[in-house]
Amino acid sequence: MSRSPTDLKPVTTGRYRYSKWRWRVLVRALDAAGGLAAPIWRRLRPPRSVASPRRILIVQLDHLGDAVLTAPLIAQLQAAYPEATIDVLASPSNHEVFESNRNIDRVRIAERTWFERSPGRRGLLREVWRLGRSLRGEDYDLGIDVRGDVLSILVLALGGVPRRVGFAMGGGAFLLTDVAEWTAGRHEVRSRLALLEPLGIEPDTTARAAVHIQDEDRMFIAARLLEAWPRRASAGRRHEATVHTAAGREHDEWRGARSTTVHPDDSAGWLHAERFSPQPPLLAVHLGAGTSAKRWPKGHWKTLIERFLEDGWRIVIVGGPEDPPLTRVLTPHDRLIDWSGRLSVTQTTALLERADLFIGADSGPAHLAASAGVASVILFSGTNNPLQWRPWSKHSLVLRKRVPCGPCHQKTCPLAEHLCMAGLDPDRVYRASRRWWARTHQAQSPYNPS
Repeated sequence: MSRSPTDLKPVTTGRYRYSKWRWRVLVRALDAAGGLAAPIWRRLRPPRSVASPRRILIVQLDHLGDAVLTAPLIAQLQAAYPEATIDVLASPSNHEVFESNRNIDRVRIAERTWFERSPGRRGLLREVWRLGRSLRGEDYDLGIDVRGDVLSILVLALGGVPRRVGFAMGGGAFLLTDVAEWTAGRHEVRSRLALLEPLGIEPDTTARAAVHIQDEDRMFIAARLLEAWPRRASAGRRHEATVHTAAGREHDEWRGARSTTVHPDDSAGWLHAERFSPQPPLLAVHLGAGTSAKRWPKGHWKTLIERFLEDGWRIVIVGGPEDPPLTRVLTPHDRLIDWSGRLSVTQTTALLERADLFIGADSGPAHLAASAGVASVILFSGTNNPLQWRPWSKHSLVLRKRVPCGPCHQKTCPLAEHLCMAGLDPDRVYRASRRWWARTHQAQSPYNPS
């Protein structure tokens, strides 16, 4: 029997943030037992007082976009405690963001986490125990769980970190020494910055969520763009470009290009190569998303990309190796190249710095685009509240189709129609994207957004 949107209602989480009832029941029971035992334990073993920490550990075991949103917290921690070292316990999905951050001294990578999108959960408690015990002897004074997650808090407690800061809405508050105030629906950057308040630090909510990139990344991208679309001798022929047409030759040349070395003396030229050139405007798109519930239909992407190609735009597809091979539905074109799975996080961000427009779903690359400052159009499903999870940038425009069942917090839509994404019409996205690009257009660039 098919279901309709009217049969479904938004998922409410109440006291705990978990959307699944079994997790809410389990955490409530754990908090009840822990709330009785914790006062006795603290009398037997009073926690060590930490006024000015020397070693700080941030636990962030979720995804790439979540890690980008933590950047303002890390920068303000470093400013408040300039003599302290800051380490991060990261996941295989987000460690590149932290490894590029100049405010971080060391990134510890968990082999696997409970935020993985694969269904297997075997050995979960064993992994919590292993991570916690790995922190023993590291002499961390302060630990911060940015997610609001009971298992992450348990890792800090097992690691013997004396001062532990986090939220109560994920459970495990009895294991914390400092509980920050949680406000439902508040943007995630503001929530992370609220973790500073128990430490006596006044948060700056105007800070950027920036991914740090090096000039080498910018030089690499500038070189690749020039190889993909060589400049024409005549500046008047704006919309002409020569690129690889055979997929095999493009892949071989790409592999060779990755080994290209740019001499430091040429860095200025490479960094500014193609900036405000007579080339057509550059659109970066991310066709995937972390879960199927957040993905826009393949046919919609095909329609949208063909519209931009008809208008003369150049298009680069970005993303990770895990993204679905949606490019198979696209017709090859000399102004369309697919770099998904071929760029690091910092190289992707450097590319987005050079793009004129980004379009993608609610996923990690959307947050990289916000960090790069590029005009962005983000296609939001009914999964999350965009006021809470949208990219932290005034240059990001959120488009969504309102449905009665959102937010649902589902990984897979239970409706065959998937109305929140399928109902987001390509023509609407095209028109809104062109208007948004025209509004944020740089007057000194050579092409007209009209």
